[in-house]
Amino acid sequence: MPEEQAEVTNAELAAFCRQFASLMHARVNLLDILEALREQSANPLMREIVDSVRQDAEMGRTLATAFSRYPSVFSPFFISMVRQGELEGELDRIFNDLATHYESRMEDSVDTGRLGGELFDLEAAASAFQWLFIWTTALVAACLLGAGLVWYATKITALPGEPLPNVLLLTGIVMLLGVIVFTRGRRRR
Repeated sequence: MPEEQAEVTNAELAAFCRQFASLMHARVNLLDILEALREQSANPLMREIVDSVRQDAEMGRTLATAFSRYPSVFSPFFISMVRQGELEGELDRIFNDLATHYESRMEDSVDTGRLGGELFDLEAAASAFQWLFIWTTALVAACLLGAGLVWYATKITALPGEPLPNVLLLTGIVMLLGVIVFTRGRRRR
């Protein structure tokens, strides 16, 4: 990890993003772009970061993941924009937008996106909540299915038309199908 004493200014980030967008628009290979930007940077911290991002890209990591390793330089806003650009295949447009953003903030301090001194990653929190919700729903669905099946297994006099065990089974099946559909749709992203 680079030294934390050095910093990257908004002007340097704006120049980095503008050059990245131009080279990406010219359809230059990503690794060549990162190599060129590393060589052009006068800031030793930025050179080290770009070199690390290039190594991560060579290993198949996404740019968003590589940049997110440096929260003192790249804000959650920057990371989410890059992630969206990768998903849409429009990194040149995204980096142009980021360059405009940083150019408008040249007089400001470095845009790290810190809240109260702590870095809060909203996307990671949302993802954790989604998985918690999925597992809780799956557990409730399994309990409802089990209760409905136990009801039928223990009540000799229970008829298949009795409403409560049927409601338990139907609700459990619908919840379980919802979990399956939600998790399959989530993986395709």
